[in-house]
Amino acid sequence: MPGTATDTPGPGTPTTTPTCNISFVDVEQGSTFYPYIECLACRAVIAGYSDGTFRPGDSVTRGQLSKIVSNAAGFTDEPAGQTFQDVVPGSTFYLFVERMAIHGAVSGYACGCTGEPCGPNNLPYFRPQIAAIRGQIAKIVALAAGLSGTPSEQIFEDVPPGHTYYQWLALLAQQGAMSGYPCGGAGEPCGPNNLPYFRPQALASRGQVTKIVSNVYFPVCAP
Repeated sequence: MPGTATDTPGPGTPTTTPTCNISFVDVEQGSTFYPYIECLACRAVIAGYSDGTFRPGDSVTRGQLSKIVSNAAGFTDEPAGQTFQDVVPGSTFYLFVERMAIHGAVSGYACGCTGEPCGPNNLPYFRPQIAAIRGQIAKIVALAAGLSGTPSEQIFEDVPPGHTYYQWLALLAQQGAMSGYPCGGAGEPCGPNNLPYFRPQALASRGQVTKIVSNVYFPVCAP
């Protein structure tokens, strides 16, 4: 089971990895995401399911992502109200979504869409059960970490300057927190600079998210 957190450093703060034993039945030592899952589990940033699994191949939801990033960032704010129509006080991810909203790391969708009627206060919707896409994940992680600045160059072929997620993806890539897929695959031709592809609209797995968050907040855990 995940150990007790011994520290909550900010992004890039060097620290040793707490010693603990993780026992997710579907995360074997030596597997791709093991060191990142171990890193976050030993700091009580993540936990698994009641059946003993972590399910690293499952897509991560917006609610789950908010909890993971909020914990990694060490946010401890106490919410003063309700920001999103579909994240009510007492619900599973309320505390974490509100903490992320307080720090400007998440926003929602205007009410009035199909199935999302406006309430008396016209609160936006967060859609906590919807799977997060890779571009959204990069933006949320970067904002929570307080990253800012203008990227010096284009990193990914499919994320040119001016793209919705350009700034956040480039900033995280420049930190070595995330990488892409080599060009040349189906539908991903190589350009003049052979830049990789990021696939910002694709879903990300729970394992991939642990790697990104671990690299940003606890880089010492990188194998």
